[in-house]
Amino acid sequence: MAQFSKRERVDAALKGEVVDRVPVSAWRHFLDEEGNPESLAQVSLKHVQEFDWDWLKVNPRATYYAEAWGNRYDFSQYDSVLPRLIEGPLNSPADLEKIQPISPTAGVFAEHLELVRLIKAGIGDTHFLQTVFSPLSVLAFLVARSKNHKIEEVVQAQHDGVRQYIRENPQGAHEALKNIATTLGQYAAAAVDAGASGIFFAIVKLARQGVLSEAEFNEFGVPYDLQVLKAVQDAPFNMLHNCGPYIYFDAVADYPVQAINWATVGQHNPSIAEASHLTSKAVVGGVDELGTLQTGTPEQVIEEGLAAIRSTNGRHLLLTPGCGTNVDVPSQNLHALRQAASLAAEAI
Repeated sequence: MAQFSKRERVDAALKGEVVDRVPVSAWRHFLDEEGNPESLAQVSLKHVQEFDWDWLKVNPRATYYAEAWGNRYDFSQYDSVLPRLIEGPLNSPADLEKIQPISPTAGVFAEHLELVRLIKAGIGDTHFLQTVFSPLSVLAFLVARSKNHKIEEVVQAQHDGVRQYIRENPQGAHEALKNIATTLGQYAAAAVDAGASGIFFAIVKLARQGVLSEAEFNEFGVPYDLQVLKAVQDAPFNMLHNCGPYIYFDAVADYPVQAINWATVGQHNPSIAEASHLTSKAVVGGVDELGTLQTGTPEQVIEEGLAAIRSTNGRHLLLTPGCGTNVDVPSQNLHALRQAASLAAEAI
């Protein structure tokens, strides 16, 4: 079989067509560079080149959407990938009226559109996706108020805050989410216009058991997710990321995207093989970023990758971790992830 270009390989996999080998990629935060578009573009492009990824998922700083609506952070104090919150506009459910539509091309959004343009200039024809959090995920960042700056406590405060705000002021929550979705949709469309192939649409640990009921997610999540995705429905490559364990896979299985990424190993979610029967989208995952990629051997990474490829016969699959890798993930394990795709090629 003739060798495909990276773009051809991804396009064929998204359609469920035969590929020369399964496309593969992984992504991570670059904390030292994420405050500067030029530096982040350079290190992102280097990451693609070093590991020969087939596409790039851009990892901006995790707080940039909340910054757009007024959250302020101390970027000299990080715990994991989160800087310390200084202040924000929301301190009670009554404050939700403060969340209005804002310019999708000004302020922090302008900074990240410049990031897209810089990456496009350096990546050529290879696909890349700009990350956009779901409206409910943005609201979670805006309402979180933790006593200590520890990522576990911040995430718990996000969950507690979302539950409180949507239950105590549901009308205000709906209006705020509509305004966030309006702006994010316009911003996502601007990112595609600036050169991105589409968006990596991330629902950040909210569409799952133990955080919101499925009915609550269907009411406060789904309509606003679809509002954003409609704005980029003509983009060639949009990916949904449903983050965390015990996810509501069925709730998002028919979202208007080309591919769905989730933690497929060890987090009580559908496996790659199971999900291939639950959605018509390309499935994206196969390797455990918390276990095998972080603490396993290269041989174990290869075997886990090969198992995912075998489970789909190499069709309609993009081989990746289930989420971003840690910043200290062993480079030899990332090389092994890429190697797994090549080793499986003869069986396709």
